[in-house]
Amino acid sequence: MLKSLKFGAAFIIAALFIIATSSAARADDAQILHLLNRLTFGPEPGDIEAVRRIGTDAYIEQQLHPANLHSNADLENRLAQLPTVNASITELAEQYGKPPGGKKELDEEEKKQYAQGIKTIALELGEAKILRAVESPAQLQEVMTDFWFNHFNVFFQKGADPVLTTSYERDAIRPYALGNFRQLLEATARHPAMLFYLDNWENTDPNSVLAQKAAFRQNKKIGINENYARELMELHTLGVNGGYTQDDVTTLAHILTGWGLGRGQGMEGKATFEFDPNRHDWNNQFFLGKPFQGGGWEEIDRALDILAFHPSTAHHIAYQLAQYFVADEPPQSLVDKLAAKFQSSQGNIAQVLDTLFHSPEFWDKKYYQNKFKPPFRYVISTLRANGAVPNGNTMMLQGAIAQMGEPLYRCLTPNGYSNTNDQWLNSDAILKRVNFAKALAQFTNDNAPQTMEAALGENWSDNTLKTVQNAEPKLQPALLLGSPEFVYY
Repeated sequence: MLKSLKFGAAFIIAALFIIATSSAARADDAQILHLLNRLTFGPEPGDIEAVRRIGTDAYIEQQLHPANLHSNADLENRLAQLPTVNASITELAEQYGKPPGGKKELDEEEKKQYAQGIKTIALELGEAKILRAVESPAQLQEVMTDFWFNHFNVFFQKGADPVLTTSYERDAIRPYALGNFRQLLEATARHPAMLFYLDNWENTDPNSVLAQKAAFRQNKKIGINENYARELMELHTLGVNGGYTQDDVTTLAHILTGWGLGRGQGMEGKATFEFDPNRHDWNNQFFLGKPFQGGGWEEIDRALDILAFHPSTAHHIAYQLAQYFVADEPPQSLVDKLAAKFQSSQGNIAQVLDTLFHSPEFWDKKYYQNKFKPPFRYVISTLRANGAVPNGNTMMLQGAIAQMGEPLYRCLTPNGYSNTNDQWLNSDAILKRVNFAKALAQFTNDNAPQTMEAALGENWSDNTLKTVQNAEPKLQPALLLGSPEFVYY
């Protein structure tokens, strides 16, 4: 779809970012557009009419239960042509991992082959994400997969994670995106990508059996590693103000000892989850203010239960969902409602979202188009609004998203990319979006303005319509894609 994506000189038109003073949108269409903006990566031509036909409640029900939606055969065919997207961890490790054998340095040819292999994995992983976001009928499934990957973030470029991240999203995130939070939590906790990223594969009781063996001591740093334990509580469950202490972090790290990876050589040796009882601390602990009986695997299961069902976790997840779907500073009434549903449903994500999407806070008009699109959402929404499907590989699109500041699967820090306006709303971001819109407009047809109007209905201000109508036809798509009605959602 895009033959090239060369960003030109500054192309700023002040009228693009004048706050809309009037709207020609019918009230029902404005509500439908709000629903589509939040439950999808942006409306496609015909979506507003389709929702108007079945009603908002029926549409929400469809999206909450994606198994009942018809699949997109073209999408499935495209995905099937991406070998690394469908490969197991072991297959990727064997084909693309660093050569085994304990070599500290690769020769030049090995470095070249390794770099090319990792590039292939990254490009196909990003292409699958873009294709699903653009074409999948199960839009909420894709939105929530993106949300949870960000919540349980791993960094693609760390160590073994280039061959682990594909499976992480496919096997630990996607199947649970609308399912049960406790199952999602365990799936991420057990996945090699997370265990490697946050170093729990090195987390060893210094008094354990293996720690006492001289050979083991010479090859590996022996001791407690608190990285995963800290983020498990601060980011994944309880939240930074969730009521835990540094002692609880240390205790949880002891509970998590031995919870890690296979210890063979090369990336193949890190391709599987493993609980090693000989590295585990079997002692009784004192965790979150209560005595905690020592044990093995079941001890870690009990810790995950405590964290998943803790009231602070319910509040933390409720706040993040309300922030993502409603407002950067979500109303407390909504957060309380969602936290209560999270607890009463034992962490049923679909039920919590159902409560959110039927809440008066969600439908409050002051929250319509109040969030500035992050780069990935912006690029995907432009394609969907134009009814465009990427053909060929998506390298240029991935490059555009990265240039805007959100390279796919490459957020270095465990808190993931922000979804709030203060992260993305700045002059540089606006300029890059305008330049992208201008570049994209070169590849749109003459009917692009009509196509986008069909996608977004009549939700255009008089200022935007006047600016577009007075512009040259080739500039009109770029003006629409850079308008306040489009860059906000």
